[in-house]
Amino acid sequence: MIVDVTLIEDAVTPFAFEMALGELDLDLPHFRLTGLVRLAGEIEKHVALIGVRGNISGTSEVDCTRCLQPVPHPLAIDFEVEYLTEGVMGRDGEHEISPIDLEKDELRGNTLDLTQLAREQILLSISDQFFCRDDCKGLCERCGENLNLIDCKCGDDEIDPRWEALKNLNR
Repeated sequence: MIVDVTLIEDAVTPFAFEMALGELDLDLPHFRLTGLVRLAGEIEKHVALIGVRGNISGTSEVDCTRCLQPVPHPLAIDFEVEYLTEGVMGRDGEHEISPIDLEKDELRGNTLDLTQLAREQILLSISDQFFCRDDCKGLCERCGENLNLIDCKCGDDEIDPRWEALKNLNR
């Protein structure tokens, strides 16, 4: 959804819409959207600043980092983003900016792409590691079976050749 910020007056403008699975183009092998994504919030326009705050909700599926099993994961992301209008940060040469300005983005042109904003917020919210449960046993390194589902015996009788000499110490 593209919003023309020139049409927003100095007031709070609410928005709400749904996006289909293919609209966000997340392209992550371990994370998949499984239903519509809803974006709702408000845009507040000031002289040189545009604030966008809202919530992203929907359903997704994340692969467990240890056992690779897909696990349902609801999306519930609250966000608040501020944009400085074009030209506020300056153009050519070096300009001093305050630490507070580092938290803001520059809005290029007069349009704000809320779909792109939702995509960025979802990508920022995804954890590097996700486990199906705290005590997930993962996969067997020899046969690849899920150790949560079976009791694999692959490693019980094999000894790492580097430790072979220690096997005879107790005899």
